[in-house]
Amino acid sequence: MKQKARILVVNPARQERQIYSTHLHKQGYDVVQAVSAEEANLLVETGLPDLILISADTPGMDGCALCEKFKADPNLVNVPVIFTAHRTDNDDIARFYAVGAVDYVRFKCHLSEILARAGTHIRQHNLLLEVERLRQVAIDSNPLTHLPGNNTIMEVIQDAIDCGLDMGLIYTDLDNFKSYNDAYGFSAGDDVLRFCAEVLQEALQEVSGGDGFLGHIGGDDFVVMVPLAQMEKVGEVVARKFDTGAPQFYSEKDRQNGGITAPDRKGQEQFFPIVAISMGGLALQRCQFSRYVEVAAACAEVKHAAKQVPGSNLFVDRRGERRDVPSGPPTTPLTC
Repeated sequence: MKQKARILVVNPARQERQIYSTHLHKQGYDVVQAVSAEEANLLVETGLPDLILISADTPGMDGCALCEKFKADPNLVNVPVIFTAHRTDNDDIARFYAVGAVDYVRFKCHLSEILARAGTHIRQHNLLLEVERLRQVAIDSNPLTHLPGNNTIMEVIQDAIDCGLDMGLIYTDLDNFKSYNDAYGFSAGDDVLRFCAEVLQEALQEVSGGDGFLGHIGGDDFVVMVPLAQMEKVGEVVARKFDTGAPQFYSEKDRQNGGITAPDRKGQEQFFPIVAISMGGLALQRCQFSRYVEVAAACAEVKHAAKQVPGSNLFVDRRGERRDVPSGPPTTPLTC
């Protein structure tokens, strides 16, 4: 459920404060009230507002000084401030804007005007937040697949840990991908990586309606996070779709042979089957992780276990409570 926008009303006059608060509350906003600058400062520490309505006559610190203080706070600098005043002249209006306000209203104005202005500035504020979020995602995104990169992946996983969400995490890696790159070239390898990203996205959409997260760590490593109850089904769909589509990236001869013969890392001829996808699965909440670094270590372990099983498969770590990654092997894999 979308959280209500929070509005802080700072006004020493009880009647005015109640009028604003009552009508804003009726519009669906979460309204908190302060009678002074001191009280307002305490309230912003308990929860950041989406809009601040400040009386120019605020005691203890006049409204302009309070607005300046808010705008000096990195957490509040972008929160829109609207001044309310009984009287305004050109100098007053200039001061309001000079200290960072986005608007002002006279107390005698119709309440519909205040509500309209509040709604407009909250929508603009939310739009700016979304633009900034998308900018950060774009900066962090993988240049090949345009999926969220390492910084976003770390934040999403840490948030899931902190919130105690019952999520399943799948770490993927491609088998025989280096030999494919060596034989067909990096451009063809990039096509395989884009195909892998498409398969993962399609599986998320098919199983959970897109209710999950997909990130690209780099190279042939991807991360998928879905509700735990859907993790194994996602793995099944990914393995099936990947195995169905992977042969298209090979020549007719290699498809018939089921792979390629090429030098291995020691320069000796070896047969490499068609590229497959290995997936290691973890239950974030059941494993009781507290930090992303613990998840990363466990992911490396289960991914390694998955790669020991031929073909595309999901290897699920079914161990219970844990904080440190032990040295023993995970449990039996779910092979798709």
